[in-house]
Amino acid sequence: MFTPLHCIALHTVRHSDTRSILTAWSAELGRISIGMPDGKGREAARRRALTMPLAMFEAVGDVRPGRDIISVRDLRPSAGSPASAPPTPARTMLQLFLADALDRILRQSAPDPMLSDFIFDSLRRLARLSRPTALANFHIVFLFRMARFLGIAPDTDIPAGASPEKMIFDLREASFRPTLPAHTLFYAGADAAAVRLVGRLTFDNMHLARFTRDERSHITDAIIDYYRLHLTPSGSIRSLDILKTLK
Repeated sequence: MFTPLHCIALHTVRHSDTRSILTAWSAELGRISIGMPDGKGREAARRRALTMPLAMFEAVGDVRPGRDIISVRDLRPSAGSPASAPPTPARTMLQLFLADALDRILRQSAPDPMLSDFIFDSLRRLARLSRPTALANFHIVFLFRMARFLGIAPDTDIPAGASPEKMIFDLREASFRPTLPAHTLFYAGADAAAVRLVGRLTFDNMHLARFTRDERSHITDAIIDYYRLHLTPSGSIRSLDILKTLK
C-alpha cells in the first residue's frame, strides 16, 4: 500500500554494499526503517542530503504487512526543515545531538499525533532560530517539554507556602517535596533551583537564559538522566560529549 509519509531522519547505517537503512520518525507510522540505495551519482548525493540527521522530508512509502523495511519513492524536502538553515558548527552539532537523542528515545513504532505535532513544530522553529543563546538553549527546552508528550513530564510547581530554597526535587516522583526522600535520586540547592528555572523556559523566552557552558552541560546531563530513569532509552547518546564543547 502506497502511503504518503512525513518524516524526520534520525540515523543511517550501512546494510550491504548497495544499501543503507535509514531510521526515521514519521507522523503517519511512528518509528520506521527505510531502505535506501547507495551510490556515487548525483541522485545518491541528493538522497543523502535529504536524509541527513534531523532533516525533515516527505516521500511515498510502500508499506506492506509483515515487512519491516519500507521502500520509498518521490523523496523531497519538507518546508521548514532544520537542514534548510545555513549550516554553522553549533547548529550542525545541535542537529546531530537531537537526531541521536530522538533515535534513542523514540523507540515505539506506533504513531502519536500529539508527539509528532510537537516535534515537527519544534524543528520548524529550530530552522528559524538566529539568536545564538536561543540556539544554545534549544535542546534543553525541547527535551524538557517533550517529556509531557511521552507521559513523564516533571511537576515543577511548589506547594503553596513552601520555601523554594528548601525544596527537594525527587527524581523518582518527578516532583518537589520539603524533605529528603529515602533514596539518593534527588536534587537540592542550586540543582533544584535549576529544575524550577528550566521549567519556566519556553521557546519564546529561552534566549534570556544566560547559562555558562558548564551550567548548560550539567542541565543537559540531568535531563538525559531523567529520561534514562523514566524511559530507559536504548544506548548512549554518542554526540553528547561533542555538544558540550560548544559555547
